[in-house]
Amino acid sequence: MSNVFCNFPWVHNYVHPNGKFRLCCTTSQDIVTNDKYHSFHAGKHSVEDYWNSNRMKEIRKNMMKGVKVKDCIKCYQQDEAGVDSLRNSSGMKDLIAQTSEDGTFKKPGKIMQLQMTNICNLKCKMCSQMYSHMNGLELLEMGKVSPEWLLWVKEQGANVNNWTNELGEKQEWYKNEEYKLKMFKHISQNIEYLNVVGGEPTLVPEFYEMFEYCEKEGTLGNKSITLVTNLTNTNPKLVNFLPKLKKWKIWASIDGIGERTEYIRYPSKWKKVLESLDFYKDLTNSSNGGITLSPAIQLLNIDQLDDIIKWWKSYVGGELDEKWGFTWLATVWYPLICNPNIAPQQWREKLADRLLNTKFDNFYSNFVNALKKEELPLHKRQDLQRSFMRYNDAQDKFRGITKTWRDLCPELATAIAEEQKKV
Repeated sequence: MSNVFCNFPWVHNYVHPNGKFRLCCTTSQDIVTNDKYHSFHAGKHSVEDYWNSNRMKEIRKNMMKGVKVKDCIKCYQQDEAGVDSLRNSSGMKDLIAQTSEDGTFKKPGKIMQLQMTNICNLKCKMCSQMYSHMNGLELLEMGKVSPEWLLWVKEQGANVNNWTNELGEKQEWYKNEEYKLKMFKHISQNIEYLNVVGGEPTLVPEFYEMFEYCEKEGTLGNKSITLVTNLTNTNPKLVNFLPKLKKWKIWASIDGIGERTEYIRYPSKWKKVLESLDFYKDLTNSSNGGITLSPAIQLLNIDQLDDIIKWWKSYVGGELDEKWGFTWLATVWYPLICNPNIAPQQWREKLADRLLNTKFDNFYSNFVNALKKEELPLHKRQDLQRSFMRYNDAQDKFRGITKTWRDLCPELATAIAEEQKKV
C-alpha cells in the first residue's frame, strides 16, 4: 500500500454542509477554483466543474508521484500513529493507468457523501453552528442574557464549541434551482453509493425531491444509500422510497439510553427516538435495509457505553450482523470539553475496569484500555474541566432542564471536584 495514495480523488465526491466541495469528510480544505482564491460551491458549481479543475488534477498528480497532499494531513498523522485512517488505496494501479499525465480523470466518481445542510432541530452538546443552525441560535440567545459569556465561548474556540460561520445562519446551497437539478442529475446518472448527512436531512424537502428525481429517471433501484439521522423526525414518503433502493442503511445517532440521550441531544425525546427506530425496523422486514447504531462517544456518555451496547443487542434480538450494526467507536475530539481524556485519571481507570467486564470485540477492548493512558497533564485537564463546568452549567441553567449533567453523571461530578483541589 502506498503511504500517500488515496482513491478518493478518483471515486468520491464530498459536499460540506456549507456547500463547499472537499476531498472527503476528513479534510478541512475546500477545493479552490482555478483562480486559487474562490472555492467550488454546490450552489454555484456542478460536480463536473470541479472534478478536473487545476486543483484536482494537481492532487492526483502528487498522489501518483508519491507526494503528500496538504488536504490529507489528518490521515497521514493517523497512519503514522498506527491508527486506521479513511485513506483507501484499493484500485490504485488501474486508477493511475486511466489517469492522464496532467492528472485528468475522465470517469465520474461512484461514491458521494452529501452533507445536505446544517438545518437541524437539535442542539447537541458536541455540535456547532457548522452542523446545526439551532446550536448557533441558542448561543445568540444566551449571549443576549450574558454578552460576557458569549465572548468567552468565542475566545475558547474548539475548547468548548466548534464555532463556525455566522451563528444561526442556515446553509441551503440547494435553493439554487439550477444547481440543485445539476446535483440531482449527477447523482442519478453516476452515484452508486450515497451517504446523506446533515444537520438533519429528513427536515429538508429537497432530500425527498432527490428521491423523486431518481425514481422518475428510473435510477433509484441501482443506488445504495446511508442516511445519518437523529431519529426525531420520520416521513411517510420514506415508506415509498427506501424499499425501492438496491440497499439502504440508517445510521442512528443515539448517544445514550433514555434521559441521557435527551440531555446530550437536547431537546430530543426518548419515546420519539424509539418510535422512529421501530418505523425503520418495520421497513427492514420488506426490503434490503438495516440499522447501525452510531453513538458519538464523549465524556457525557462513555460511562454508559457498555449499557448502550447491551441495550442495542437486546433491541435487535441478539447478536449484531450486517443488518443490525454498531459503528466503530468514534470519539468526540472537539470540542475538547467533550473528550473523555479531560476526565480525572482515577475516574477513567475505574471506569475502564468496569467497562472491560463487557466482552464486545477487540476494538472495544483497545478503546476502553486507552482510557487508562494519561494523555493530558494535570494542569491542562483542570483548565478544560473548569471550561466544561462553566459551559454546561450555563447551558443547563438557560435551558431550565430538571436534570443537569451533575445529576446524570454524579460520579464524574465528584471526581472533577476532587481533581480540582489538586496542586
